Amino acid sequence: MTATEVMIDATRVNARHIPRAVPKVAGYVTGTGDVPWTATQWGYFPRAGHVRIDQSPALAAFSAGQADVADIEFLAGTIGAFIRAVRARIAAGERWSTIYGTDATIAAGAAELASAGSHGWYYGHVDCWLADWNLDEAGAAALTGGRIHGLACRAVQWASPTSNPGTIVPGGTLTLAQAQVDLSVAEDTWHPAPG
Repeated sequence: MTATEVMIDATRVNARHIPRAVPKVAGYVTGTGDVPWTATQWGYFPRAGHVRIDQSPALAAFSAGQADVADIEFLAGTIGAFIRAVRARIAAGERWSTIYGTDATIAAGAAELASAGSHGWYYGHVDCWLADWNLDEAGAAALTGGRIHGLACRAVQWASPTSNPGTIVPGGTLTLAQAQVDLSVAEDTWHPAPG
């Protein structure tokens, strides 16, 4: 079984609700208003692994290596932008390209990758962070480290303020609805803590 740990993600304005001892945090590098994190928010978590998310439609920060994850959903990145970004990241020597989305989004991304070039051009480079709010933490952990539509699954987001409003933030006292943060289970070796 894959070793996993808790990962919490939030917008900038809600990063203050993430307990400081969490092993892994994810924050946005794009967006408007109170969404993108600044050095202040990243500085809250000096001993945590950091996962940087690009949610812009063109995924320019992701393409340029300034983000680790491409958020593919309504009003965020697109599958077409993801394919172009993966090509740019491979050419630039980036080690991984991670797609975040639901099962249907990851299926569409994997299918588009397969049709976008010679067989296997992206193998060993593209992995995924699945969003499935129908799971519990144990179900999310069981999927982490496996394969989703042929892509290595590095993390599974299983709880959000709307799917699990009464769940207590691990290590804290607020509920997800109060804190406005999401919970994932992630491989401990994926964006590990420094040192």
